[in-house]
Amino acid sequence: MRRSRLTMLVVIAALVVGAAMWWQAAEPASRTARAPVTEALPGPRPGTPADVPSGTRLTAVHLTRMGQAVLDETGAVLFRYERDDPHKARSACLGDCAIVWTPVTTSGTPSVTGIAPALIDTITRPEGAEQVTLAGRPLYKFANARPGAWTGQGTDHVWFVVRPDGWRNLNCLPGPVQ
Repeated sequence: MRRSRLTMLVVIAALVVGAAMWWQAAEPASRTARAPVTEALPGPRPGTPADVPSGTRLTAVHLTRMGQAVLDETGAVLFRYERDDPHKARSACLGDCAIVWTPVTTSGTPSVTGIAPALIDTITRPEGAEQVTLAGRPLYKFANARPGAWTGQGTDHVWFVVRPDGWRNLNCLPGPVQ
């Protein structure tokens, strides 16, 4: 009798552990980003007035460890999503994706520093917001972005820090990218 209870407890414990592991594995990596990786920003960042909309100022920078990157007016490192098609004027990051990876939006033409103005454009998102694009790719920032942080670099092998020319930055990846 005791042996069957012990066996039953072991089986229940194994099921609970297995279910927990399955639940964690089923959660998309893009929603469980790695620990933040932050780098000091080059030069002083002037304060951004509260009334300046997101995506109105884009700046090309060279971060010591990351290399070439693009920052918005808050100092957030910007990303590109490999599932976006640069030849279609739309974003593939919708719903929950757009909660974790915030689209960089604007209410006008963004000003740029160190980026060719011809590479900058906008697309209209389904909810009507104008999302900034660089070389045809919509721009995003990690929802909890801090100035100089590139949290999420290489996530799911589809999220990459964007370079000022619009290409993906392959530095500081957590693992090999194909």
